[in-house]
Amino acid sequence: MFPWASFLLYTFVTSITPGPNNIMSMSLGLRVGFKKTLFFNAGVLTGFCIITNLCAFFCAKLNELIPGIMTPMLVLGTLYLLWLALKICQATYNTNAVEPQKGQAYFSGLFLQFVNVKVFVSAIMSLQMFVLPYYQSWEALVFFATFIAICGTSCNLVWSGFGSIAASLFAKYTKLINTVLAVSLIFCAVCLWI
Repeated sequence: MFPWASFLLYTFVTSITPGPNNIMSMSLGLRVGFKKTLFFNAGVLTGFCIITNLCAFFCAKLNELIPGIMTPMLVLGTLYLLWLALKICQATYNTNAVEPQKGQAYFSGLFLQFVNVKVFVSAIMSLQMFVLPYYQSWEALVFFATFIAICGTSCNLVWSGFGSIAASLFAKYTKLINTVLAVSLIFCAVCLWI
């Protein structure tokens, strides 16, 4: 049976934690207001969908060509989750980002995805650890890849909308928030083996 709880928790934690998309969205929200971040976030969604779908098809093809790859990927995924939990516990947040020039916001968000390592790693890990053991059809892969992209972009919108509130919350409660997110990732890592 598909591990919906672990998958959704993993997707949420990796989407809501600070990364290039969220920090840029928050910074833009602080500087130009929520409405003006929508073009940037539309670009993020487009790029995110492209990247997650490419990752889905790449992982499926890799599993087809090398059937025994699942166990090593599961081990790597578990190690990645534990490493990410450690990094989140140690993280501090810097909200300085550069506002894209007017008219370039969409393409800034789009092209950011092609150099955003967090998007690649989280997409590959979530697909390889949670989705591919249960679903291999192209329709399912497109569904899950698009779902991951929509969740990620939804969290970007949260960061854009709450801008200064989120920044002050992260600054004030950094240790508590980081601990909760890290424990959530450790829970996901354990669930992979249960």
